This record gives sequence, structure tokens and C-alpha cells, in this order.
Amino acid sequence: MVSETLPKLPVINLSDENLKPGTSDWISTCNDVIKALEEYGCFIAVYDRVPVELHNAVLSAAEELFTLPVETSYGFVGGNVLIPLHESLGIIHPNTIESVQSFTSLMWPSGNDHFSESIFSYAKLVAELDQMVKKMVFESYGVGKYYESHIESTSYLLRPNKYRPPVEKETNIGVTSHTDKSFMTIFHQNHANGLQTKARDGKWISFEDASPSSFIVMAGESFLAWSNDRIHAPNHRVIMNGDEVRYSLALFSFSDEMVKVPEELVDDKHPLKFKPFNRSELLQHYYTARRRISECTVRNHFAI
Repeated sequence: MVSETLPKLPVINLSDENLKPGTSDWISTCNDVIKALEEYGCFIAVYDRVPVELHNAVLSAAEELFTLPVETSYGFVGGNVLIPLHESLGIIHPNTIESVQSFTSLMWPSGNDHFSESIFSYAKLVAELDQMVKKMVFESYGVGKYYESHIESTSYLLRPNKYRPPVEKETNIGVTSHTDKSFMTIFHQNHANGLQTKARDGKWISFEDASPSSFIVMAGESFLAWSNDRIHAPNHRVIMNGDEVRYSLALFSFSDEMVKVPEELVDDKHPLKFKPFNRSELLQHYYTARRRISECTVRNHFAI
């Protein structure tokens, strides 16, 4: 009997010190990034600029955070009877030390330097990964002139997540299938797997490489719309099959300017598919239709 070969996400090395704009290595890697985002909507980035010590420290910080009564914290998600395994909260502008310290003082009035320093250092480095990937995409599509203004209008949200293993007769669904409304999301986790993504062909792909240098770079619906439907925004979910607690970090990037298709990405082969929209409009439509969480909000409300 021949066993089926399970699909795997593309793995792209973004750690190479020779990866400089304009070089052959850069152009080749740009092509790999575009192919992965168009076909899968995501890829595994090998990114060793986050050292192992910081990987350990930030996951330890996330674990420490969930020992606190987090229910009243900003952006808390949890207590949902449909997904009882999941807890999450948000840290706005985590790549600025003032914002991280403000969050830390709310959670630990007497202070917690280990937490704030770990979160800030991590978010700053992962934001650089976000910006590198976007630069590759903008240049590959011939719209590099818009890159600087896009980055200037980008804001970040960091979500530490906790998924406990299910008990008897409890669902193993950590998070139901959904697409992100962000421009891009970058995931990082401890050794407990569970994340699955859905490719364009409808196949679910499990992420099974939890090494400290592995990050999942995933396109959100805003990136899909901006690219005039070239880039895929994948549905993804978390399925808890093991008996260990899963901790993960999701860095969301949002555009605070109007999301609109660059005129260079519209032609006879690619007619304009989406109306311009801003972040608040997208989120308003999403939260109004939460019962249809698995559907693509930009297609439902901003398609032409």
C-alpha cells in the first residue's frame, strides 16, 4: 500500500547575510516568496535574527502572562464555549518600548522588566521580518515606489496565545477556521504543534516545524485585496491533538492608510477586483458577520 505524501509549506531562508536588495540571491528569494504567497498564502521563514535565547525568553514571558487574571486585559479572547481551549490578549504597538511598558505596568503594577524587554526585543525583530517580506513583494510586483509610505502607515498588534490540551469529551478545536483581516501575520510558537493552513487547492497543511528559527509568514485579507487577488489569504485553524500546552505569538501588521489596488496591478489580464477600504470598515463588516467567521470579508463586502 502506497502512503499518501502530505503537502508541506514552502520553506524560505531569510537569514542569509548576503540577502541584499538587487543581488541575485535577493531576486531569487523574491521569486520564491511571491510563488509561496500566491499558491499557499504563507510559508515557513527560516529567520535566525531572533536568537534562541530570545525565543526562550519571549515564550517564557507569554507563559508567565497567562498565570495572571488576564480576563480584563486589552483585547482578551477566551471563555468561548465553542473553543474553550484558547486564550489570547493583545499588546498594541509592541515594537515601541513605551507601549510595551504601558501594557506591562497594567499587568504588573510593581513592574516586570523581563517581560517588557523580551516582548519589545522580539516584536522589533519580527517587525523587521514583516517589512523585509513586504519589500520583496512590492519590488517583485513593480510597485516599490509605494513601499515607504506603506511602512510609514503600518501599525502592529502582538497576540500571545495559549491553547490547553482538551480533557475527556472536550473538542480538540483550538481555533476554528478563519482568515486574518490583517495585511500580514507572522506566527511563532513553542514545541507543541497544532496550526493548520488551507492551500488554494483546498488541502489542509499541518505546520510541524517548531524550531526556534521557524516563523510562519501569512497573508491577510488586506494583502489579498491590495494585490488584486494575486496573493492568497488562507483559512487556518488550530487543532490540539497532543497533551501539552501550546503557546504561540502572532504579530499582526495593519495598514492605517486606505487599502487600494495599485494601478500598476490592474490590466486586461487582471481587471480591478476590489474597491478601496480602510481598516475600520473591514473590521466593522467582519464583526457584524462573526457567525460567518470562515468567509472572506473583503470578497463579501468590497469586491467589484
